[in-house]
Amino acid sequence: MTDHANDAPPPRSALQLGVEREGPAAVVTMAGQMDGATATQFTTFLDAHLTDEDRCVVLDATALTFLSSAGLRELMLLLRRLAKHQAKPAIFGMSPPVALALGISGFETMVTRAPDRASAVLAVTPVAPAAPEKAGLLSRLFKGGASS
Repeated sequence: MTDHANDAPPPRSALQLGVEREGPAAVVTMAGQMDGATATQFTTFLDAHLTDEDRCVVLDATALTFLSSAGLRELMLLLRRLAKHQAKPAIFGMSPPVALALGISGFETMVTRAPDRASAVLAVTPVAPAAPEKAGLLSRLFKGGASS
């Protein structure tokens, strides 16, 4: 018979989260495992650190080692939150297991994949409308609109 009294419990999975502002984007860093034991921390963290008006969200998955169906459920809540603004998050730095979870679930089509942080921030940042062109003589000449 084996004595299990002195066996240490298995380590609980951990999820570390952080947020940084880069221009209009909120860059959310995720490290560790987003699973059944930790996934709700993600939404709780976002509720505490993002406003309802935040629409430029980047997910840094560089240090995320595992994403379960519970984690996917929390990502869906983020997608719904951003859909109110016709926005979707960008994600970068996915490990093969995280990319596989997103791909198999179909989530990959609901987020913008980016190769790095700068590209992800650019992908979620709205483009400002161009200033209206001043209709001077030269612009009219080049457009063939010269008049006497």
